[in-house]
Amino acid sequence: MKLVLALLTSLMFLTACEMQQDPLSGASDQVREGRLPDTNKPVAEKPLPKEAMQIDAPVLVNGRVGSQMEFKILGRVMTPDVGFTLSIDNLADFPDATFDAATGDFKWTPVKALVGGRPSVELVLRITLATQSTEKNPTISVEKKAVSLVVVNSYSKPIVNTVTGQAQLLVGKNYTMEFQVEDIDAFSEDDVTVMIRDCPSNYYSDSIAHLVEVKKVKADTANPGKYVGELSIGLSSADMLPSGNYCFGLVAVSKHGVSSELYKKEVSVEAKLKKTKMTMNLAPVMKVGEIAQVAFSIYDPSGNGIVTMTSMDDIATLLPGSSLSCKQNGSAKFQLDCSGVINTTGAEAKIYTLNMVVENSTSRSNQKVTTDHTLRINVKAATP
Repeated sequence: MKLVLALLTSLMFLTACEMQQDPLSGASDQVREGRLPDTNKPVAEKPLPKEAMQIDAPVLVNGRVGSQMEFKILGRVMTPDVGFTLSIDNLADFPDATFDAATGDFKWTPVKALVGGRPSVELVLRITLATQSTEKNPTISVEKKAVSLVVVNSYSKPIVNTVTGQAQLLVGKNYTMEFQVEDIDAFSEDDVTVMIRDCPSNYYSDSIAHLVEVKKVKADTANPGKYVGELSIGLSSADMLPSGNYCFGLVAVSKHGVSSELYKKEVSVEAKLKKTKMTMNLAPVMKVGEIAQVAFSIYDPSGNGIVTMTSMDDIATLLPGSSLSCKQNGSAKFQLDCSGVINTTGAEAKIYTLNMVVENSTSRSNQKVTTDHTLRINVKAATP
């Protein structure tokens, strides 16, 4: 009996030793290597920013019962190699309407039953732009836009149907937009008058009407009673126009002197970035052995950009014991405030040059302007 127990004890001891030799036997490589379960899990890409996806379509389209409403709905994605699809979410709400995603053409003729006995109705067309998933950009990003369709029951005065064209404008360039008006009293384009007007004073955007000009109006051969023309928006010399939203209005006047409702067109203007400037390029003249405090600013003169310091020489290397730092102004991102101490103890009598590189950029577009600045420090010999 004792012999049997001894044999069993030996077997148990040997088995325990074998288990201790490889306690992770049979475990996955992930566990054996000490990797967390999600270590190799791919990280999802962030959606594209709203500024990178644009739906080009008029915000307002005016029309009337029995007259075809026609305009383009186009999309843009400002990220290379990213495709997209355009769709109308509520196309079924517009009986017999058609939308060609390839050309962007939307066509619809409102019917009497839709308006009934009311003077007019306002309907909303809902558009969606969705990016296509790729290996490089797997995340699908979505942008939406609403287009207001105002349909009058019967014709009583000219109608400005649409104003179309790029809605994001850059100072320093000239732009062209197209408009369409309906004037059934006109026999030819000579009877049609379109005028530019300021937006009402209580409108939330500043007026840009003084920079807009109407070009020649011509008949729309595909739609009798309708006329098309061009608007020229001149921003080539509007250097001091700040970034923001602006508005101008259009009014069509018939040969009988009857005016249409004011059509308000809103645009987003991006100012052309300028090179930054410094409030001090030459530090106060100092003598060897003197210590002085300095303070100056680097700023965008138009106040439109975001100013950041890209590189700056180490002033302590030029003048040991000196220090200088530049920080973005807390209330104005277009300005850097710099301050520090200049120590000329042990310096040579000469002009020292501190080099800085400053970038002026904007979050609303891809503009970037780089400026090289220098701060000169004139150190003279101490008076005997």
